[in-house]
Formats: sequence, C-alpha cells, structure tokens
Amino acid sequence: MKKITLLPLILTLTAAAGCGNTVGSDSGSSEAASAPATTAPAVTTEAAAETQPAVQGEDKFEFELHDGCAVVTKYTGNSADVTVPDEYEGAPVTEIGFYAFEAEFDIASVTLPETVTLIGEGAFMDCSSLTSINIPAAVTGIDRGAFVGCSKLGKLDIPESVGYIREEAFTGCGSMKTLNIMNPDIAYENWGLEELTGVTVYAPDGSAVLDWASERGIANDIL
Repeated sequence: MKKITLLPLILTLTAAAGCGNTVGSDSGSSEAASAPATTAPAVTTEAAAETQPAVQGEDKFEFELHDGCAVVTKYTGNSADVTVPDEYEGAPVTEIGFYAFEAEFDIASVTLPETVTLIGEGAFMDCSSLTSINIPAAVTGIDRGAFVGCSKLGKLDIPESVGYIREEAFTGCGSMKTLNIMNPDIAYENWGLEELTGVTVYAPDGSAVLDWASERGIANDIL
C-alpha cells in the first residue's frame, strides 16, 4: 500500500483553559509560604500540568470538553475489543477526535455509542487489525482519512444520517468487500475506493455514489 500523508488539522477546544485552572499556581504558592524554611521547595504543578492532557479519562481514554460535549482525544488502553463510553463527567461523548485511535494495531473491534455525531480526521488511521466498527445513526460526518490503512476492515455500514465522507476515508482498506451507503445524496470525494479491487458499493436506487461507481467500473448494487 502506498504511504498516505495526511495534514492533521488543529482542533482548539475551549475546555483546555478551564481545566488547566483546576490546578492553580495560587494554591501552590500558599503551601510554599507556610512550609518551614528548612523544607525543600516543592516541584511546581504548573510544569507537570504542561505535559498532561487538559482532561484525562479515568480508564482507557482521554477526553476534552467542548460546549457541554466530550471529545475522545486519545485511546490509552490495550484491549482488542473497545467500547467507547457514551458520557464523560456528565457530558455526552459526541466526537471521535483527530487521530484518537491512530496506529492502535491490536484493536479488533470498536463499539461507538449512539451519542457520537462526528468521526474526525484520521480517527482510526492504521488500525490494521480492526475488523468491525459500527457507525451510529447520529453521525453526520466522516472526516478525511478516518479509516485509512484499516487493512482488515471487511464491511462498513454508513447510515442515512451521514451527510458527507471526506477524501481518503477508505484508502488502504484492502479487505473491504461491502460498503453500504444509506444516504442517496452523498457525493463521492476521492474516498480511495478505486484501489479496492474486491469492494462492492451498495446504495439506494438513483444514488450519486452508484452513478459514480458505475462510471468507474466499480462493483455496485441497489440496497
């Protein structure tokens, strides 16, 4: 498979500043002032905080909070079968962030909660053992290179709620045999299907993606 280079976008979330304030410099200063003169100065928490995520999950994920919603920013576990929680600190998990699962080579399956509305750029990039993942009915978009390099992913169902799939989403998914596209209005944006010799695209009759597949000689059929 040719090497795919993606230009990651930078996601700036407003929660980072607020979470950073939970470990403030004021409390550290007051503790140092009250300590005996012979006590060695404590290591400041500010320097340590710079190397930590703004918000860290308790178990296997790191999150950021944004406008009352939680974004998965990184998977930190080692399970082959991963279930993403539907909330974090009372906020619904609505997004799988940029490169959140990138190069998690041992993951075989992922279950996403029905709260998820967006799958970010490169979210599952190079998850080369991934064979199964659901796309929840609330998802409205799949960003660039979301599944690039998922070489064992054989089937994917894209619900009608998805309004767009960006370029290179399925590049390098060499084992994909079935791609079900429920939304007849999705336009093809160089998803990488041209390289997948064994894939069949299924979509409603009259779908734009079926017209595209027919023109390119890619196997297709009506759902």
